[in-house]
Amino acid sequence: MSSSIVTCDCGANVRLPADRQNRAFRCPACKTGIALTVDSLVLKSTPLVAGDQEVVCPICQTEITAAEQVVTCPGCMQVHHSECWSEIGGCGTYGCQQAPAIDKSDTSAQAPLTAWGDTKSCPACGEEIKSIALRCRYCETDFGSVDPMSAADLRRQSLANDQLDSFRRTIVALFIVSLIGCAAPLMAIATMVVILPKRELLAKCGPLYAVLGYTALALSCLYSVLIVLFIATSGL
Repeated sequence: MSSSIVTCDCGANVRLPADRQNRAFRCPACKTGIALTVDSLVLKSTPLVAGDQEVVCPICQTEITAAEQVVTCPGCMQVHHSECWSEIGGCGTYGCQQAPAIDKSDTSAQAPLTAWGDTKSCPACGEEIKSIALRCRYCETDFGSVDPMSAADLRRQSLANDQLDSFRRTIVALFIVSLIGCAAPLMAIATMVVILPKRELLAKCGPLYAVLGYTALALSCLYSVLIVLFIATSGL
């Protein structure tokens, strides 16, 4: 098989365009990123085995979780997300021979995107979409900004959204339990420990969750004071 033809994990034989070798590249059949070395060899992607030592991707700087597809750089042996490697076209370690070359030509700078007919690539599926789109019409992935995003940016956005969703569920649970008066002393402590150090995160959850969080704290403190007054006046 020609050296300019590589085989994707989906089984498709893909010819590498001359101007795309050693750069970010996706399979046109399945839209999956193909991790290539500087010699245009395909790096085999494998899932990270559960129980392995904690690994952080040098490109997106997030922890690689079990079952995520990873590749190992043949130059520095650093483990990367397969999608991150294919997104930037090489290793994320500074000075590694497998790092992507920097294109310093005048045509390398991307033209500014406007609302008038320009397009951008979806970092999730690779399809061309409107530059002002906040959601991909092909894979329905939501974006936090109209600015072009890389796979690493999308991964960070996904992790931030997961953190917000988890914190919202925690706030709702604290509010529900705070309605039970007998648990007020414990809930007052728990609510202060959870909410006060994360006030900025609570604000990002939206006004409704901010009200629920501070209401849970206020109710817990109020019930705790009432319990103390009841014990003091009853002579218990």
